[in-house]
Amino acid sequence: MISLAAKKETRDRMSVLLISPQPNLDILGLKGLHLLLLERGYDSTLLYLPRLMEEDGWRTRLSAFVKERNPHFIGISLMAYDFDAARAITDAIKKCHPAIPIVWGGIHPTTSPEACAEYADYACVGEAEQTILDMAQAAKEGRSFDDINNLCFIRGGVFNRNPLYPLVEDLDTLPIGCQMPDRTFVLARGRIEPIDKGHLKRYRRYRGALYKLLTSRGCPHNCTYCCNHFLRQLYGRWPVRHRSVEHVMAELEAAVVEGPPVEYIDISDDCFLANDTDRLALFCEQYKKRIGKPFIVKGTARYFTREKMDLLSDAGLGWVNMGLQSGSQRICHEIYDRRITSEEFLEAARLIARYPVAAYYDLLVDNPYETLEDYLQTADVLSRIPKPYFTPIFSLILFEGTKLRKRALREIPDQVEDPRGRDYLVRTRNPAIGLLEMASLLPGGVMRRIARAYGANPASRWVRIVMMAASVVCRIILAPIANLRVIRRSQHGSIRETLRVLPIFFDHAIWHYLYYFTPFKRRTRQDVQGLRSERGSAKRAG
Repeated sequence: MISLAAKKETRDRMSVLLISPQPNLDILGLKGLHLLLLERGYDSTLLYLPRLMEEDGWRTRLSAFVKERNPHFIGISLMAYDFDAARAITDAIKKCHPAIPIVWGGIHPTTSPEACAEYADYACVGEAEQTILDMAQAAKEGRSFDDINNLCFIRGGVFNRNPLYPLVEDLDTLPIGCQMPDRTFVLARGRIEPIDKGHLKRYRRYRGALYKLLTSRGCPHNCTYCCNHFLRQLYGRWPVRHRSVEHVMAELEAAVVEGPPVEYIDISDDCFLANDTDRLALFCEQYKKRIGKPFIVKGTARYFTREKMDLLSDAGLGWVNMGLQSGSQRICHEIYDRRITSEEFLEAARLIARYPVAAYYDLLVDNPYETLEDYLQTADVLSRIPKPYFTPIFSLILFEGTKLRKRALREIPDQVEDPRGRDYLVRTRNPAIGLLEMASLLPGGVMRRIARAYGANPASRWVRIVMMAASVVCRIILAPIANLRVIRRSQHGSIRETLRVLPIFFDHAIWHYLYYFTPFKRRTRQDVQGLRSERGSAKRAG
C-alpha cells in the first residue's frame, strides 16, 4: 500500500502527460521525448489513443485519467492526418481541465504553428528535445512557458513566435529507444491500461512483429512535396546526422527480447543507403553478429551500388524500399525536383533483383499536375522492373509549408485541398491509376499493350472491358501469388520461414482487399477499418 507521504510526494512532483492520437503505436518522436523526460528525472506519462473514434465513452475515460495523473502540462503529437483527433482530445481535456496548458508538436504544428495555436495553448516548432526539458523545468519552478524557444502562441490576438534552438547534432546524447517504456498506457477496448505485449500485437503494424527505429535524422534530398524541404528552410540547413553504430545496436539488442517476437527490423531513415561505405560496413558487421534478423532499408537509385548491396545482403537484408514516385521525367524533374532518370531507377531495380531480397517501389498519384501521358510513362517503367515486387501507391497530399503546395496555390489554387484529415493511403479511383496497380503483376509485354490501347482511346468500351478483366485476374489470382513470392524473397527463399511469418501479413492483406472492393471513390482508412471491424464483429456474433 502507498503511504500518505508517498501520495503527497507524487502530487507535489512535477508531471507531464504526452498523448499520441495516431492510429497505431509505431511512433518514434513522442516516445523519444517521454524517454528523455524519464531519463532526466521528470515524472512523464505516455498515453496512446489509437482508433480513438471507435472507442465509446473515450472522453469520460480520458478526463478521469487526466484527473488521476494531474499533469502540469500536456503534449500532443500530430501529423496533418491526426488533426481532427487532436482537436477533439484538446476540446475534451479543456472542458474538464481548463487550467492545464496543452502544447501541440510534431510535423503539422511545425509547418502550421499559427493555425495550431488557435486550438492549443502552444505550438512547438521543429526538434523538441530541449524545449520539452525547458517546459518541464519551468513547470517545476512555476514559471511561464512564454519565453521558451521553439514555442509559438497567441496572446491578445497576436501570434508570437520564439526563436529556435539549434539542431541536435549528437544523436547519441538522446535516450536509447525501447518497445515498452515505463509509465506508458493505451486506450484499448474501453479501458486505459498499462501497455503490454498484447497491445503491441493489436495496435502495431504487422501484429507487432516489425520493430521500427531511426539511425539518423535528415535527408540528402530536397523533394518539393516533402517536409524535409521545409525543415531545411526553417533551420537554414538540414544535414544528415547519424547515431553511432553502438548506440543503434544497444537499442536493437534490447528490442528483440523485450516485446512480441520481432521478425523484421524497419530502419526508417529517409535514405539509409546514403551512408558511406565504411560506416555501412561497420553497421553490417555488428548487425550480423549481434542481431541477425531480416531488416528493411530505404534508399534512392543513385545510392545503390553492388558494394553496398553485397554488405547489406550478407548482413541479412530482407526488404528494400526505393521511391519511383513517377515514371515521367517531366514530373520527377520539373514538379518534384527529383533529379533521377527512369533509366537510373531501372538500373538500381535490376541490381536489387540480383539479390535474395524483397523490393517495394513507392508511387505518388492524385497529382494535379500529372496527365494521362505521365501515367502511361509510369506504367511503362513499372512493366520493365524485374518481378516480383510490391508497389505501394500513395495519394499525393500538398502539405502545409511544402514548396509544391506553395506553387500549386499560385498556379492551380482550385485544386489545392486542406491536408488536415487527408489520408495518403486512400487514393482516387480512375482507370489510369488502375494501370499502375496492374503493372507490377501482369507480364511486361501484356501490360504495355493494354497501356498503349488505353492511351490511344481511353473512352473505348472494349479497352475498358479488357482492363476490368485484367484487374480482376490481378486482384484474385496474380496478386496473392506475387505477394507470396515477395515474402519468400524477404526470407531469402526459405519456404519454411515464409510460412512461419505469413500470418503477420494477413491484416494488411485484408485491408488491401477491403479497399479494392469498396464501392466509393475515396474512403478514409477508418472507413475501411470500420468495415473490417463490423464484419469481424458480425462473424464473432454468428
